[in-house]
Amino acid sequence: MRTLLKVLAIVGMSAVVLAATSTITNLALGAYEQATAQPYGERVSIDGGEVNVSVTGTGEQTVVLLNGYGTASPALDFTPLIKELKDEYTVVVIERFGYGYSDKDATDRTVENISTELHETLKALGVNGSYILIGHSMAGIYSLDYVNRFPGEVSALVTIDGTVPEAFAVPPKMGLGQRFLSTIGWVRWMSALNPQITAPAAPAKTYSQQEIEQIHLMTIWNYANPAVIDENNRSAENFAAVARLGYPRELPVLAFVSRQLIDANTQWRPAHEQQLEALERSELVVLEGGHYLHWTHSKELAESLDAFLG
Repeated sequence: MRTLLKVLAIVGMSAVVLAATSTITNLALGAYEQATAQPYGERVSIDGGEVNVSVTGTGEQTVVLLNGYGTASPALDFTPLIKELKDEYTVVVIERFGYGYSDKDATDRTVENISTELHETLKALGVNGSYILIGHSMAGIYSLDYVNRFPGEVSALVTIDGTVPEAFAVPPKMGLGQRFLSTIGWVRWMSALNPQITAPAAPAKTYSQQEIEQIHLMTIWNYANPAVIDENNRSAENFAAVARLGYPRELPVLAFVSRQLIDANTQWRPAHEQQLEALERSELVVLEGGHYLHWTHSKELAESLDAFLG
């Protein structure tokens, strides 16, 4: 028995030392990386903190891009789509709290707060209406709330495999376990073994090596931060908040859905079709590919948008 207890004590102490060493190393590397990295965009002050935004292009029509859940660096993640849109539009990426270079602590991540913060950020930028809203994944929920909360401001809505509450399972809760993994540098060490963990699954040369490296670092820095954890844990609440909402009848809506999710979820396409059926002007486009369609089909997204707007 004494031998067993001794072995357990040694194992326990070794685990503590390993975790402490990993934490110190991760924090030191993170501090150095963030001090020497070149930030992008500009930080805008609103109620509750500072939001980072990236503005590209000088077109008369403004397009606002909203990321899905867990995208560490939205402005970089949307790079392929920005390249396709920037010659014709002014493209604005809003990195909500918890993402990119925005603050990592925030008020409750309810749809009301997220929509209000987006609206405040756009007003601070001088974008006061008649803009196109493009939302990926979970931003489908926030976009649905937004166009109802601020009617008449969005001239057209585009969803990229947008989340529909009826066809999407509520994700598991996150908490101290994920915060612990973030602190000890779990993403850092796992991605050192397999760099593809943090890299967009896009064709070669879609992203520059510098962009891939910056996405890698920001995934390490932003993993399981307080705002992101709270957003995840409010998924059920946020789904319920928009469950009875529909798009305004007069709002043009273009919905892209991926073949991957259609094949994986029999409710995916019907749920999107139901969202669109009562609208005066809408279109659903199925693209062969995965959930992050802007990684692989940005050209098709931009061309379809131009055709839809006519």
